[in-house]
Amino acid sequence: MTAQKRGFTLTRIYPVPPQDVFAAWTEPDQLAWFFNPGMPVEQPPEVDLRVGGAWRQLMVEQPGKSYMTGGIYREIDPPRKLVFNFGAVGGWPDLAHGLDDALLVTLLFNPVPGGTEMVCRLEVPAHVSDDKAREWFALGIEAGWTQTVDRLVFSPVA
Repeated sequence: MTAQKRGFTLTRIYPVPPQDVFAAWTEPDQLAWFFNPGMPVEQPPEVDLRVGGAWRQLMVEQPGKSYMTGGIYREIDPPRKLVFNFGAVGGWPDLAHGLDDALLVTLLFNPVPGGTEMVCRLEVPAHVSDDKAREWFALGIEAGWTQTVDRLVFSPVA
């Protein structure tokens, strides 16, 4: 029997300093990359950048199908680290029942020669059942996050 997968890590290198990558995750006017490409932006993202504050944005998956998503900030250490529970109250994933069972996203912004290494780690909390973890992965959470993170691009600094 194999152990149930409970998380994954995505690593990307960007040709800009860590503060630029951090800003792309935390400034409402820079979060457009997170939206589904080609879908209408019905309202701008909202960011309350403080521990316990929320980041929310309306994702349009396809015409006629949209949902609120985002996160609740757990740790903010600009420009090195950002930690949030993924989801939104009344959205997807729905955080209406609290943060204890919510997926945890940790973003590290490490300076490297010529730019930033971003490490994105998504984890199912240890106390959440293997069945629930299996359900998350069956929904395509890893592929979805990979597609989303791959939309974040920067032009090299001249």
